[in-house]
Amino acid sequence: MLNQKKALLLIGSPKKRDSTSAALGNYLLNSLYQKGFIIEELHILSILKTDLQKLLNRVNDCDILILSFPLYVDSLPSPVIRALEAIDADRKKKQIHRKQAMMTIINCGFPETFHNDTALKICKSFAHETHFKWLGGLAMGGGGAISGRAIEQLGGMTRNITRALDMAAEAVMKDAPIPAEALELMSRKLLPIGLYTLVGHIGWKSQAKKNNAKKKLYARPYQEGK
Repeated sequence: MLNQKKALLLIGSPKKRDSTSAALGNYLLNSLYQKGFIIEELHILSILKTDLQKLLNRVNDCDILILSFPLYVDSLPSPVIRALEAIDADRKKKQIHRKQAMMTIINCGFPETFHNDTALKICKSFAHETHFKWLGGLAMGGGGAISGRAIEQLGGMTRNITRALDMAAEAVMKDAPIPAEALELMSRKLLPIGLYTLVGHIGWKSQAKKNNAKKKLYARPYQEGK
């Protein structure tokens, strides 16, 4: 079909495997595929190392750009920043006549969703500067609970996430902003904070033991007087 729309997913996690960003983005991408979209997925860090021009070409040729990434220090991972800078520079050199839209999916390791607010504003500003129609951003906390697993296989824990992404897919199909209900569903906690924190502590201690660093967990090498 000549009029099929193209959806491009850019995965911003440095991880090549077991990425929560990929799990969330692929669920949405597959939903769009079922609605008739032509879909493609690119791993940002990998494509930056191998073929930047391919990334730029794919971005300029898509109808909907989906950026899915983990929060790093209240902002975007450095490979994502480099990619967005390259896209911005490229689009300023040419006339983009295609009507294009953009949305983002952000997950953070903190249980509270508000940590993603600054990164969302950065993405919205990027969309405005590069002439993408901004459809909105889905943000969630507690991304460590997913840990790269397919969200449709996690049962009740991710029921709000799947509903939010399904709503987002409907909005994208209509070239409409992501509804407020989807944003609210995505922001709901996956697990009680106490339980999430407990599991996180167990995970940290397990990794420390595995890497022979268990006795260094509470080290303060830069503390004054030490």
